[in-house]
Amino acid sequence: MTEPALVLGTMSGTSCDGLDLALCAVGPAPENLELLAFTSVPYSADWRSRLRSLGQADAQEAASIEQDWTLWVADVIKGTRRDWEKIHGVPALVGFSGHTWYHEPGGRGTRAMGDAAWLAQTLGVPVVADYRSADVEAGGQGAPLVPLFDAHVFSGYACCVNLGGILNLTLLPPAADAVRAWDVAGCNLLLNRQAMRAGSAFDRNGQMSARGQVSTEARAQLDGWAFLAQKGPKSLSAEDLAPLHDILDAVPLPEDALATAVDWIASTFASALEGHAPGKVLLTGGGAFNAHLVEQMAAHLPDAWEHTVPDVMWVDGKEAAAFAWLAWRTAHGQTTSLASVTGAHSDICGGRVFGNFAAS
Repeated sequence: MTEPALVLGTMSGTSCDGLDLALCAVGPAPENLELLAFTSVPYSADWRSRLRSLGQADAQEAASIEQDWTLWVADVIKGTRRDWEKIHGVPALVGFSGHTWYHEPGGRGTRAMGDAAWLAQTLGVPVVADYRSADVEAGGQGAPLVPLFDAHVFSGYACCVNLGGILNLTLLPPAADAVRAWDVAGCNLLLNRQAMRAGSAFDRNGQMSARGQVSTEARAQLDGWAFLAQKGPKSLSAEDLAPLHDILDAVPLPEDALATAVDWIASTFASALEGHAPGKVLLTGGGAFNAHLVEQMAAHLPDAWEHTVPDVMWVDGKEAAAFAWLAWRTAHGQTTSLASVTGAHSDICGGRVFGNFAAS
């Protein structure tokens, strides 16, 4: 293939804020990706409630949510495509993240909600989905999914951090060493819950956390979270954060709980960098708009490290763009996850193609 392909990628994360869509020109070299357009469609209060309840849903309820959500996603993609096709043309492929129902490597496995086969038929475009299952079946964590993308597209950085519902990072080696990545801690899932105690959906610019005082008692309890002592590879689901929520919920004032969470997130992140050659850190995801969180992360960085927040389209659109890039690789039979990241017995070409796609 000599020309880049147009691929539309989606992302629906654990924060349940909305559906992100990115249109990218991808390939043929793995570092070749141009983010052409991005939009985010917020979830209604009803959708946020239904998606957040997925972790406790039985199979019948999850199937009902999946059917309704897939219909909603199809409408969103159709409307967005109409606008983008006038400028950029018709996408050859859709990289569909789905929305995580459960993620339990070593347990019941992993399942991302969304009827990709129906979506491909309805959109008339091949859809790539179910990115994690093959890696989990090969003994891996199936997550995080973005590190290979980071290694090729953002190779100039020493570390790429996603400040989403969960904070995950990719450590990029200075030479030919293995890429490492893992889920580090809760992030926006912790902060948004505490902001809701104060009557807000989120802590805009970190204003509440900046006013609060760190609770030394709660801070010590957070440091005792068992996940921190686990060796990688390791990954998190929203349900794994329950002990952290309990600790923060017990802090009397929500602004103090927020200040405590921000301080802990920044410190925990900084600890993850220990022993790695210093360099530039790329901060993306919704948490990169939280000025107080970014300030505290910068303050906790070890010597010789520096941080960068890119332009807004990349802050919001990086993960959706990554799913577009991964879809292209799946459709061409190329590696999508690294054994050094997930712990699988080998590098894996994950994802499934729904619909007819002819690689050229």
